[in-house]
Amino acid sequence: MSVDESLETVLARHHVGISGPELVAELDAALSEVAGPAARPLSDADADFLSAYGGPHARQILTEDPERAAQRLTAMAVRSTTRAVGDTMSIADAAQLLGVDRSRISQLLSSGRLWAFQLGRARRLPRWQFVGSSRLPGLETVVPAIPDGLAPQSIAGFMKTPQSELDDSSPTDWLAGGGDPEAVATLLADLGRW
Repeated sequence: MSVDESLETVLARHHVGISGPELVAELDAALSEVAGPAARPLSDADADFLSAYGGPHARQILTEDPERAAQRLTAMAVRSTTRAVGDTMSIADAAQLLGVDRSRISQLLSSGRLWAFQLGRARRLPRWQFVGSSRLPGLETVVPAIPDGLAPQSIAGFMKTPQSELDDSSPTDWLAGGGDPEAVATLLADLGRW
């Protein structure tokens, strides 16, 4: 990307289906969390607890320069926001992928056979729900089990990570291979209890 290239041009080239202002608003929200209450220094009691029970990386976190920590957290927020956009598609893109009308995608979303989250003013559908040009089998069981309020990145991470309860397959691989969607739904519901 050249310095003269606009954000709108980059977004159009990558077919992400959101506008520059929407992406900027999401990035602003993510960066606000880095500089917001979550960025406050740890209390002495919290630092002691982290040191005692935080594992080998706790000491590094506790001794990290605050400015360096802020830069690291900012980079993570930017990557997370970019991933949230890049690993998803618009309703129009999903309709084109499945070879159906946009209204059919809206019906699938309303009936819990596809899942979307709000990003700016647009709803985004995570790509993990699709295998080739088809919907992932078992979504009618899995989607209703997705806990409210869980970050889309957390759900995507779960769906792509091997799970011992699924014979060390990721939930997406498990479902694509004909595995029982109830097993995935149970694991997803458990995520919401943490």
